[in-house]
Amino acid sequence: MKLQFIFTAVLLASFQVFLAQEITNDTIKSVKKTTITTVTTVKDTIIKVVPEAAATIPDKEALKKEEKMLQAKMKEEKKALKEAKKLEQEQKDFEKEQKAFEKQQNKILSGEKSINKLKTKIANEEKSLTRNKEKLDSKKSKGKLSSTDIEKENIKISKQQIKINKLNADLVKEEEKLSKLRN
Repeated sequence: MKLQFIFTAVLLASFQVFLAQEITNDTIKSVKKTTITTVTTVKDTIIKVVPEAAATIPDKEALKKEEKMLQAKMKEEKKALKEAKKLEQEQKDFEKEQKAFEKQQNKILSGEKSINKLKTKIANEEKSLTRNKEKLDSKKSKGKLSSTDIEKENIKISKQQIKINKLNADLVKEEEKLSKLRN
């Protein structure tokens, strides 16, 4: 049992040596203490590394000027972005108004078409009514109709007059809708 234990330990040690990674000792150079300043704009990011120990007064002034320029540039880009958004919104509003105007015009056109249709229906019904009245009068004068036939014809004429009156009422309603649409 002791022999198996020793054999297993030696086997594991050999596997570890075989599979172990190579370790290299690299020397790390010491780096001066630095400060990282990030300035983000809308489109890009500028990162500048400034060594504190090496910065002199003229360098600091140059850095301040550069920082001011970057801030001014950011402000200009923000203004440009606001203007672009404003123009885009104005464009959307204009398109919306344009669509509403076109829709209004289409409603007016359809209203005019329906009014014209109603006028032609009324004209046709009135022609039919006058023809039926003339036929009734001619048949009455010839004496070919009985009193029940006369009553039937009068009922037909009355129905046509009611239909004409309904069409006239519809015409008035359509004209009112059209006048509201035009205003």
